[in-house]
Amino acid sequence: MRENPTYEELAERVRSLEKEADLRLTSGQEDKTARKNYNRFLKFLPYPVLIRDKKGLVSYLNPAFTQTFGWTLEELKGKRGRQYIPGPLQEELSQKISGLPPEKNVLKLNTKRLTREGKLLDVIMRVGIERDENNQPTSMIIVFRDVTMERRINRNRSAMNRISQVLPQYPELRKLMQYVSVEIKELLGTEGANVILLDENQKEFYFLSVVHDDPTTQERIKKIRFSIDELIAGQVVKTGNPVMMNSLPDNHRLHLNRDEKIGHKVKNVMVVPLRTKERIIGVITADNKKEGEFDKTDLEILNTIAGTVALSIENAGVSEELQKANQELIGLNAAKDKMISHLSHELKTPVAILLSSFKVLSKKLTHLPEKEWKPTLDRIHRNLYRIIGIEDEIYDIVEKKSFLHKRLFSLIFDQCEDAIETLIAEEIGEKDVIAKVREKLDDVFSSRDFVVQKIYLNRFVEERLRELSPLFAHRNVKTSVGLKSSAPIEIPMDPLQKIVDGLIRNAVENTPNGGNIGIIVHDRGKGVELVVQDHGVGLTREAQKRIFEGFFSPQATLNYSSKRPYDFGAGGKGADLLRMKIFSERYHFKIKMTSKRCWRLPLDTDVCPGNIETCRGEKGFHCDGKTTVSVFFPFPES
Repeated sequence: MRENPTYEELAERVRSLEKEADLRLTSGQEDKTARKNYNRFLKFLPYPVLIRDKKGLVSYLNPAFTQTFGWTLEELKGKRGRQYIPGPLQEELSQKISGLPPEKNVLKLNTKRLTREGKLLDVIMRVGIERDENNQPTSMIIVFRDVTMERRINRNRSAMNRISQVLPQYPELRKLMQYVSVEIKELLGTEGANVILLDENQKEFYFLSVVHDDPTTQERIKKIRFSIDELIAGQVVKTGNPVMMNSLPDNHRLHLNRDEKIGHKVKNVMVVPLRTKERIIGVITADNKKEGEFDKTDLEILNTIAGTVALSIENAGVSEELQKANQELIGLNAAKDKMISHLSHELKTPVAILLSSFKVLSKKLTHLPEKEWKPTLDRIHRNLYRIIGIEDEIYDIVEKKSFLHKRLFSLIFDQCEDAIETLIAEEIGEKDVIAKVREKLDDVFSSRDFVVQKIYLNRFVEERLRELSPLFAHRNVKTSVGLKSSAPIEIPMDPLQKIVDGLIRNAVENTPNGGNIGIIVHDRGKGVELVVQDHGVGLTREAQKRIFEGFFSPQATLNYSSKRPYDFGAGGKGADLLRMKIFSERYHFKIKMTSKRCWRLPLDTDVCPGNIETCRGEKGFHCDGKTTVSVFFPFPES
């Protein structure tokens, strides 16, 4: 502008200054409004905020900071503000910022901070950094998020998941409770955690599991018992209410006695009941929290764990009782087997002697007419062989393969063979008698050593049917036979013969005269199936349920001794099918039975007349009963 401006020029200058003044006034108002809104935003922001100036001193903190940490702006403004930073973490933020690249101005940090009361909080910090023209950090704004509770909940949830998952992995209760106590101790941050049970008979507490920082204390506590009135646990068991005590009086007699017994001082403790459906069986305790005090969250998690633990203890108690009962049952079963085996063999010896004696007797009776003595001896022989059959079934069921008698008799024969042979030769003049006696000894007393063989089932059944047919030739029973198989099965000869003979005999004995039985062998899938079907009286539903139990007969009255084998209704004592079932488990084949009861015989006590022609003479249909037994032998693995 000129030294002597004109009026117009001065007026223009004034107007320009007025406009500039208006602009500055408007800008100042906007800055003021912005600052006001900014302060309002920080004030109502739910997250704690702290601002440091260029010198690193606290210049601002919002109400949420005070609410979370307890420190006010008046207490920290113009100061370094290290009161809320734990000692080991004093230099953590400076180190993290110095490690940032110049172009990065935002930092996220998981760390810890202290409240005014000394409580340690888990926090996530977001730090916004201002830099000068040399990219050096100057002022900063820090936003905090308290994640203490969130992390506690996550830790609690994880602990509960771990405890739930390991429950099946610890069949032994003490080891399971030890694991749970370790989890409680780590989760709550305590010196010790215990599972204490109540001995209701003695009215005493004993420690099922103990975990403590000091191993010596841990071992000592395991051996201690307390009366129900010596612990806070007694109050919890009586009332059913949990107890949380963050400070215990030093002069209380109850606490002094307890501390003296366990050998360490309990400063704070939580005790929650172990509650089952019917009663409180004990407590879980956690004592001497290392940081801070117990709170409601600690109490809730301990109560939750107690619920799970109580169920496990109850289940373990039931399981233990079952195991004891099972062991007793195993012992009784072993004693039963031993007794049956012994009785079985005790039967075999006198029966063998009786059979030999009757052979001698029959020779001496030859001078008499046979009609006077033969029927009696035949009846005796039939019943003696019946006893031998029962003994044979029991032998297969119990499967005992060594007898003291054989070893004893063999020892006598080995030591006295020459003397015995000479004596017998002198008396009866028979040579090679020792060999015959030894053969008889082996037949009576030897255990059976079943050797697995490859057998074509169709050929085997055909041969057995040829052998057995004469035995029921006196019966008016028709047989329908279809025998085909393409590959051999593997099984010892002796049990297979007993299975085939037993099924054919049962079918014949349960079929009235005029009826028929079917015998089929055919390939089925990966094996061979034997099917024996009789069109006889059939079984009631109750009898079908129990037919494989052993020593069960569907007939109400048995009179086998008055009937010959293969006669109608000449059933045995019911062990035959049990033996087959045991063979199936031993030699890995499958046996099953289906049956339909004759409509004329709805009850087990009903008696069939034994002849289909008799039924045809009456009104209604003739016998429609039917029983089918199928035995499936899988082919051997390649």
